[in-house]
Amino acid sequence: MKKKNEKLFIQIACLICSVVLWVVVIVQINPIQGSTVANVPVTIKNLAALEKSNMVLMNSDKDNLTVNIKVKGTVDQLDKISKGDFTASIDVLGFGEGTSNARVELTGPNGIEIQDSSPSQIPCVVESIISKVMDVTVQYDGNQSDEYYRANGISNPSSVKITGPRSIVDSAQVAVATINVEGAIDNIIKTVPVRIYNGTDTEIYMSVPTDNVEVTVPIYPTKYVNIKPNVKGEPLEGYKLVDVSVKPERVKIAARKDILDSIKELEIQELDITGAYNNILSSREVLSEKDILILDLTVSPVVNAVIEKITQKDLSYKLDDIEFTNIKEGYTVNLNNKENLLTATVNGVASVVNKFTKDDLKITVNLSVAVAGINHVKVESITDKAINNISLSAETIEVELIEPVNVPVVPGT
Repeated sequence: MKKKNEKLFIQIACLICSVVLWVVVIVQINPIQGSTVANVPVTIKNLAALEKSNMVLMNSDKDNLTVNIKVKGTVDQLDKISKGDFTASIDVLGFGEGTSNARVELTGPNGIEIQDSSPSQIPCVVESIISKVMDVTVQYDGNQSDEYYRANGISNPSSVKITGPRSIVDSAQVAVATINVEGAIDNIIKTVPVRIYNGTDTEIYMSVPTDNVEVTVPIYPTKYVNIKPNVKGEPLEGYKLVDVSVKPERVKIAARKDILDSIKELEIQELDITGAYNNILSSREVLSEKDILILDLTVSPVVNAVIEKITQKDLSYKLDDIEFTNIKEGYTVNLNNKENLLTATVNGVASVVNKFTKDDLKITVNLSVAVAGINHVKVESITDKAINNISLSAETIEVELIEPVNVPVVPGT
C-alpha cells in the first residue's frame, strides 16, 4: 500500500513538472503582452429617449466619439484583433440639463483582457429644447429703379417662432427675411425664408426649421413739389407785408401714381401776422397729406414774412425836367416858368423809398390833344419801382404850344 501511494505521488509530480515545463515553453514562444487599440468608436445609447424628453446632447463631436482601449493577451491573440472587435458605448438615459459624466462601457473578444479605456468617462453637455417668438426684420438685396422710393417692407406673419437648444435660442438676436428689389418699379410680394442671426451677424440654425413669410414691399414713384406758405392777418397800421418765402421751397414726395399726379404743392400751417411790425421767422408743420411720403424734409419748413414800415420821400423837379410826348409835328413847347418846381411825394415801404432817387421817376405830359396856344395839361409820373403811390404837387401845368411858322418859298431858290 505504501509503495502504491509513492508511485501515485511520483506520477502527480511528473505531471506537474510537465505542465510547468509546457507553460514555460509556451510563454517563451507566445508570451502575454499589453497593447492599445486606438480610436474605437463610441455609440450613444438612449439618445432618442433623451430627445423625446425635450433634451438634446450638445457635444459637437457626438457623432465621432472614440476611445483608446488598453488590452492584454498573447502575441498571437493581439496580432489577430482590430478595433472592429471591440464595442464602446455610453448611456445618456435619465440625464438632465447640464454636464454629466457618462462611463464608457467596453466589450471585446474572448481571451482578451480589457484593462481600461482612455478616456474612461465622457462629459455630456445636455440642454433643454426651448422656443421663443421673434419679430421679423425685412432686409433688401439690390436697389429699386431711379426716381422710385422703396417704403418699409411688411412681413406676414410679422413674427416667427424659433425652436432649438437653450444656448442657441438665447443667442438669437434677429430674424431676417431678405427680399430682392433690384430694378423694381412696382410693389413686390414674395414668400421668402427667415434666417436667424446672433449678435455677431453669424447665421445660426434651429433644430426645427423656421417658417417662411410673405413679404410685401411698396415701391412708389417720386417727384418734387413746391411748399406753399400760408399767411393770414394784416400788419400793424403803417406797416406792410412785403414778401413771404419758405425754406425749403420744394420737397420730394412719394406716393401711388394716381395720388402723386393729383398733388401740385404742399401747404403748411397758417402763420398769423396780425399786428406785426417786424419780420417774422417761424417754422411751420406741413399739413397732413393722406397717403404720401415726404422724403427729404429733415426739419419743419421755415416761413419768412418780411414786414416793413411805410414811409415817404419828397423829390423836386423843375418844369424843364418834364418829358413831353406826342407833340404835333413842327410844333414847339414853351414854358413860361421853367424854373418853377414840381414836387413828387413818393410813398412806400422803407427799403424801396430810402433808395428811391429822381432818376427812378419820370415826369411826363401827353400833348396828343393839345392845341396851338395856352394849354392846361395833366402831369403824370412813371416808375418801375415797387412804390405804393406817388402824389404830385400840381396835377396840371400851363404849356404854350407854338405852331410852326410858314416861310414863303422864293422862286428859283
